[in-house]
Parts: sequence; C-alpha cells; structure tokens
Amino acid sequence: MKVLHIISSMGVFSGGPALSTLLTVKGERDLGINSMILTYNVNKKGDQLIENASFIHLISPFGYERFAYSFALHKKLMEEKVDLYHVQGIWQYPSICTFFLARKQRIPYVVTLRGMLYPQCFEKSSALKRFSFFLYLKSALQHAACLHATCIEEMEHLRNLNILSPIAVIPNPIFEEKDNCGIITFEKVRIGYLGRIHPRKRIERLLYVNDKLRDLNFQLIIIGEGDSDYMDFLKKEVDRLKLRNVIFTGFLTGKEKDQILNTLSYLIVPSDFENFGNIITEALIKGIPVIASKGTPWQELNIYHCGWWVDNDVDTLAVTIRKALELSEEERIAMGERGRELVKENYSVEMVGKKMKELYKWILYGGQKPEFVYLK
Repeated sequence: MKVLHIISSMGVFSGGPALSTLLTVKGERDLGINSMILTYNVNKKGDQLIENASFIHLISPFGYERFAYSFALHKKLMEEKVDLYHVQGIWQYPSICTFFLARKQRIPYVVTLRGMLYPQCFEKSSALKRFSFFLYLKSALQHAACLHATCIEEMEHLRNLNILSPIAVIPNPIFEEKDNCGIITFEKVRIGYLGRIHPRKRIERLLYVNDKLRDLNFQLIIIGEGDSDYMDFLKKEVDRLKLRNVIFTGFLTGKEKDQILNTLSYLIVPSDFENFGNIITEALIKGIPVIASKGTPWQELNIYHCGWWVDNDVDTLAVTIRKALELSEEERIAMGERGRELVKENYSVEMVGKKMKELYKWILYGGQKPEFVYLK
C-alpha cells in the first residue's frame, strides 16, 4: 500500500500540523505502509525542516507566494504512482491541486481538516476563502473517500456545513521521548502557555487572571511568537498592570522548548477554540497537568483527573489556577502521572498508525467499517 501525504510545509514554524503529519507517517511506515510526504521546501527566514527524513520529498514553490503555485508539484503528483492521497489542510495550493488531480486520476483521497472549518475560524475567513469554499472546496470534500477530524466536535461542525462524506475521528499522535529528563522543580510554581501568539488564543486573559492572584507566588511563562501587534498589546498590558512575574521567551523549538516545558508545574490553554491542541498531549506525556478551556476537545482532563477543562472567562480561570496552586506536590505529581497514562494509552504513534492503516484498508479494499468512522 502506497500513500502520499501532501502538506504545504514541514517547517518548524508550521507547528502542530507538521509535527502530527511527521508522527502519523512514521507510525504508518512502522506498520509496513509505504507512506511518504510531498511538501514545499522551507523558504521562510529562520525556519527549518522539522526533520531530515528520506520519506520527505521536497519541491520548490514558484510564483505568487500566497498561492505557492508550483509546476514541480503538479508534475510530481502526475508521476507518482500511489494507491491513496492523504491531504493535510484545505486552503493551500498543494491541497487544491491534489483534489483535482485525484479526481481526474480516480485515486481516492483522505482530507485532514486541521480545524480550518471551525465556525470561529471559517466565519472570520476572507471573502475569497468563503467564495472558494462554495465554488469548489465543498465539492472536493464531498468527493473525498473520507475526511479526518481529530475530535467529535470537529466532525459536528463539518456536518453542520452539510458535508456528507464519511468522517474518521482519530486524534493527533504524540511521541514519548525515552530520555525525558522529567520535571525540574523551581522555588516558584511556573504556569506556562505555549503556542502561537494570536488574539483567538486569549492570552490576555492570563494577564488579567495574574492581576487577580497577586497574593499567590508563581511565574507566568508565555512561549511562542506570531501576531506582532497582539504581542505588543500583551507586553503593554503587562506594563500597565505592573506585573513582575511574566516572562516572554519568544519562539522555542527542539531542546530549548523541551527544557522550558520541563520547568512548568502546569500548562494552560485559554483559547476560544482548538480542534485538538498538540501542546496538551506534549505536556501530559511529560507529566504536566493541564488547564484547558472548553474551546478545546479535552473533557478527558476532568474524566481522568489529570487537569481541568473549564470555561475560559477570567473569573473561572482565576479560581482554577488557585485550586491548582493549592494542591500539594504529591497531588500534582499524581495528577501528572494520570495524564501520562492517558496519553500513552490513547494518543501514541502506534495507536494512531494502526487506525490510519485500518482506515486506508477500508477505503481501498472494503470490508467492515472501522468503529471510528462515522457516516451521515
């Protein structure tokens, strides 16, 4: 079985989509699937390929960067003899090109949506994107052999758009590092946010929570970069509120990111919405309890008692952080261990790889529908 994953970038700056695609393909290859990745060469200043692997095939974009048109991409897709395409994302030219060629070649394709059609995201899309959706994208999704959502909520959003294709609900995988050095204890409790700096992430609410909890001794670590105007706003709010315990690290990756994650007592994700939230599994596998908003699909934090799944208003977040800081060290460590077991049992590379293999076999050869695939 030969599967070609198509994604616009496998650069470090692409974050979760690049990482989860890499891990998914590794899991598939471990199970004997000849899975490869076709992607554009990294061309952003400071960016680099997430990993140099023989199964990642690089091509150069050509022309207007926004659409990243590439003759080489079109040619490569025409030349590759594959059983199935797996398209990562929907708006970029590599995805659009694959949709049309797959239908022309009568090759089935799976589409991973990456949260791009969540109402909070789609409704704020440009007029061009909304026009494109109704012009051709919805039809491309209807003709997919299967769509891939990372949670039930994302599937429901797709059904609300009257998309009728089968939908497989499979989480993103997480890799457990064998040499994980474990949590480093600081005198002050450290609560961290790690991710893209963007208004929909609601990072400012962490500052307002901080202002309410001046009686508590902790540090707030904000890790990441993104929207420069929003970052300027956050730093001005820190100055206005005279907060002395907030640290901005900028973008970190690799060992630097792992090192600072290992210093956190808790991770907090206050976003309005996330279709998955890779950083949550990254924290849990390290034994770090997580406070996540109900805009994320992480009810399991409450079910498995490895964190808190709460509303993301300032008062609720403040109450939750106070509860977290009142836990004993033994209670916090036990909570972290439950989170680690949750991820190992349900989000491993091996588990996701097995589900993808089962999905591909069902698409290509028929048989009994996998239980994680939902029909309209």
